[in-house]
Amino acid sequence: MEKIEKILLSVAAIVFSVSIIGLTLSDAKFIFGLARHGKETLATVIDTKSQDEGRGLVLHILTVEYTDNYNKTYIKNDIKTYKNLNPGDKITIIYNKFSPQIADIKGSHKRKNNFSAELFASFMIIIAAIYYYQEFKFNPNYWKFKKRY
Repeated sequence: MEKIEKILLSVAAIVFSVSIIGLTLSDAKFIFGLARHGKETLATVIDTKSQDEGRGLVLHILTVEYTDNYNKTYIKNDIKTYKNLNPGDKITIIYNKFSPQIADIKGSHKRKNNFSAELFASFMIIIAAIYYYQEFKFNPNYWKFKKRY
């Protein structure tokens, strides 16, 4: 039973680590795409949804409408901010000029903070994997079943 528990724990750790690293890479693509190819434009708030995050913080999820340089209109419905905005308000957003569907509110640090935490978790997972690999390398019987008599 001990061997099965080790294998299940290892598989769960691998799945968790791959998902965290994938999420980190996805956020990195988003952040660096906006930083490198970002264009500012005005957007109109169409709808807001509020979500209580506890400790007195209320997160507002905005649906906004904006146009790119080619006058094509886009609607984005997952821009998050702590500012209380009403439908009809104008805000400044940054969108990726090569992929205008990717946009975020200007000055928002929420995604950057999440990216920093995910990057830290990814490094900790990699360090733990290296540590356990070294332990396995020096102890080849690590995965073998220990018989009890």
